[in-house]
Amino acid sequence: MKEKLLELTQFNWLYNHWKNLVSQLDKKDVNIIVTDLDDTIFSRNEQLEWSEELRKNRGVNWNTKIINEIWIKNYIDTWVKWKDYPKNIISLLNKKTDVIITAGFLEIQKMKVQELWISDYKMIVVDEWKDKIISTIQYIIYDLGFIPSSITIYEDRPEFFVKYRDLLSDILWTKIIVNKVHMTDNNTSPEIIEIK
Repeated sequence: MKEKLLELTQFNWLYNHWKNLVSQLDKKDVNIIVTDLDDTIFSRNEQLEWSEELRKNRGVNWNTKIINEIWIKNYIDTWVKWKDYPKNIISLLNKKTDVIITAGFLEIQKMKVQELWISDYKMIVVDEWKDKIISTIQYIIYDLGFIPSSITIYEDRPEFFVKYRDLLSDILWTKIIVNKVHMTDNNTSPEIIEIK
């Protein structure tokens, strides 16, 4: 498992360090939810269909395009503010224990959750997908402070959670359930499929 961790961080000592910390935490018969924001709780498909500018700049260039050319406020006002979205995932979250871990630019993500009226949920914003794995481990150990009996993941791009499921389970001594979420838009309930 240490080799898998080295794909995510150069600090191989973290494996033993985290395992030691986990051994000192209480285990509780509780399921914790870790969910993504974009295209899991709130769909960006409308934005991509209507804006060639955003469609051409998915991924790394997305935040730069919004910040430098479209302006964050214009983006939020046009594509997020007053928009409804399906409550299937957000209705499952416990504000005290569950967390949204999303990749992106902190200010954009914070403005989104404010306009979606979900800013009272715990949220961690990371730079890129691989950071979600590390952040999940850190959230459980340092913020949650106990080991849940299971962690349920909701993700539109669950590949990395599938790839590192064994690592998460090994370090956190818990069952990891990974669900792929497919949103067609913000008017339709998402399709949720558990990945075995």
